[in-house]
Amino acid sequence: MRPSWRPSLVVAALGVGAWVGVTAAPQAPNYRVTYHLRVVERAAGETRLLASAAVTGPPETDLRLGLRARASELQGLLGTLPEPDTVNLVGLFFSRRQVGRSRRGLPLWEEDSYRRWSRIAWGGTALLYPFGPPGVGQRRVVWVEITLSREFAAGETRASEEMTIIDSAVAFTAQAVIPPRRVTVRMLLVRGDTASSPQVVDLVPETDGRRVRFRLGRETLDLDVALERPEPPRTGRDSALAVAVDVVCLRVVVPESAGGPRVRCGRLDNIARRVALTGGDTLMATFRWPVGR
Repeated sequence: MRPSWRPSLVVAALGVGAWVGVTAAPQAPNYRVTYHLRVVERAAGETRLLASAAVTGPPETDLRLGLRARASELQGLLGTLPEPDTVNLVGLFFSRRQVGRSRRGLPLWEEDSYRRWSRIAWGGTALLYPFGPPGVGQRRVVWVEITLSREFAAGETRASEEMTIIDSAVAFTAQAVIPPRRVTVRMLLVRGDTASSPQVVDLVPETDGRRVRFRLGRETLDLDVALERPEPPRTGRDSALAVAVDVVCLRVVVPESAGGPRVRCGRLDNIARRVALTGGDTLMATFRWPVGR
């Protein structure tokens, strides 16, 4: 189920290139790149839109794409290598297709992986056929239109995503992938039904942390907090798709305590996560992107 991927503005055939990871070639830092996506289906001679999305962010923003229809699914990681007037769109894909069932009735899957790249003009569109190119007599064809653009950003750095699903029969996801260089961590200490005032700090992963003081009534408790990167993915697929590149881990240590550090990982999704401390206290921590500068 290898997808066919061709640029709509270039007549040359695509080659196979080396995946460059979650990086981007030099580009003016005050620009943002935007992936405009349209999932389109042609069936019985009629063409209709199934889903659309727009993912935007700083130049190093990559795109994690997921598409599932019936018994086939595709996952991919797309990145850009910008040039003055054109952009190289690089993709690594993992596909899976159900091919039958075992004697015990368990589903049997066929899996494949491949790399593709295409050079298009800024504002141009590349076509991705996730379930194979259109063939003679094929009744149903699905493709993804990927249009790349860039614009002046006035220093804004945070990635954003918008997605619209028109036909729920197709599962479609589009996520921005960008390694956070700085993270705003909001914390409060909870003991029973008592909570401290929130403490908000900006932390840089893989650097020295900070000591934060919490007050619970007349008592105070100091915690040493720092951000780490998560452990490398265990599988080649997860590593290639950069599943943990936008994840950070909060390391919490109680000074002069015999207990070891407590670690809790998560994405910058503004969702509170619990960190259990010794003595029954709980630290509630929320990771989020810093305010744009």
